[in-house]
Formats: sequence, C-alpha cells, structure tokens
Amino acid sequence: MSPLKKVCSSTISLICCACWLMISAPVWAQSLLPEGQTLITLTVTERTRVGQDTLSADLRIEIDHQDAAAVQNQINEAMAQALTMTRGIEGIDVSTGYYGVYQFNHHPAGNRADEMWRGSQSMTLQSRDAATLLELAGRLQAMGFLMNQLSYSLSTERADEVRDNLMEAALQRAQQKAARAAAALGKTTVDIAAVDIDSQSDGYAQPMMMRAVAADASTEMAAPSADAGETEVTLTVRVQAVAQ
Repeated sequence: MSPLKKVCSSTISLICCACWLMISAPVWAQSLLPEGQTLITLTVTERTRVGQDTLSADLRIEIDHQDAAAVQNQINEAMAQALTMTRGIEGIDVSTGYYGVYQFNHHPAGNRADEMWRGSQSMTLQSRDAATLLELAGRLQAMGFLMNQLSYSLSTERADEVRDNLMEAALQRAQQKAARAAAALGKTTVDIAAVDIDSQSDGYAQPMMMRAVAADASTEMAAPSADAGETEVTLTVRVQAVAQ
C-alpha cells in the first residue's frame, strides 16, 4: 500500500473511532455503573426577554474641501470641540473611531475632473442614561456631526444577572425531570452526577439607522429619539443523573 493510502486509511480510522466514541459514550458510561443503577442524560433550556438598558450613538464629522489640509484641520477642530463638550458628563462613555481622508471626483458624470478631498472621523457615545445621551447627541448634531447609528443593547452586567436566575430555574427543572424519569423506570432515588451550563443571548436589537443630513447652523437641532427594545437571554443545562 502506498504511503498516501496508508495516511488516508489511518485518518479514516481515527475519524470512525472518534465518531464511535461520541455515539457510544452514554452506553460506555452506563456499563461502568454498578448493577441496578441507570444513567439518565437530559437537557433543559430556560429563556426570557429582558428590557435593554444601554443606548449607543455612533456619530461622525465629515468634511469636503479642495484642500486636504483644510479637511483635516476642520475635522481635528470639530473633534476636539466635541470631546471637550463630552468630558465630565457623568455616566457617558466616549470613544473615537475611524479617521480617514480620500480624494474623489466631485462631478464624475460631467466628464471633467473636479478633484475634491473628503475626510471623516467617528465617535461613539454609550450610556444607561438615555436622556442625557440623546441630549448630548443632539448637541453634536447641531455642531455638524452626522448620526451613523443609534441602538439599544443589554449590558453585560444585567445579562449575567438574568443568566444566574435562569441557571437556578433550569437546574431545578432538570432535577424534577430526572426524578420523573427515574420514577418512570421504577427507581426510587436519583443523584445529579454532572452538569454542563451553556448560556447565550442576542446583545443588540435592530439598530435605528439615521439618514446622514448636514445640520443647518441657522436651525436649532432637536435631540434624537430612541425606544428600548428587548433581548432574549437563553441558558441551557445538560445534566447526567444516576438513578437506582
């Protein structure tokens, strides 16, 4: 047999052995139990919907000009002013994002070159105080910042708190189901031997997209509005119990 065929044959054998072990694991575990004991394996899933508690606003300052230096200078000044405005506001987390400048043809359909420079830099606001964040976002829009995205999410702290409650409920239900299964088998006692906990959630709701419109300096900018949605938090418990 050629070396390649030997390698392929060995690989197939390993895969087959791994699959056999996964399929036969409960049977193998059962065979290790003393006579009269039965291994019960079951899965319980708990889920709930929780009101989102964190609002995020992603804004950007965007400048067009024939001079690249002028573009960058205006962006730098606007961002410095925005960061100064946001400093010291309690409960608001602020971070800056992508900063880029590129050249483009202002009149591509006119069959003539009209080279311009466009630059932008983004910043993100995040807070559990929605009213304060929305008021601040409105002030930034009045300065010329454009809203990229406005969205609610569930904070990690709140999600962990909810998962703890779901875990307790799931374990209680798993114990009840194991006891019922044992009784159906004619067993009088059941002990939980192993527990595997798996949790997940959808952190974000559908973002509220905002059309980018330049602010008119002569018009007072109203603060944007946002309503919180709900996030589904799920927790699954896999249990192995021994009945006798």
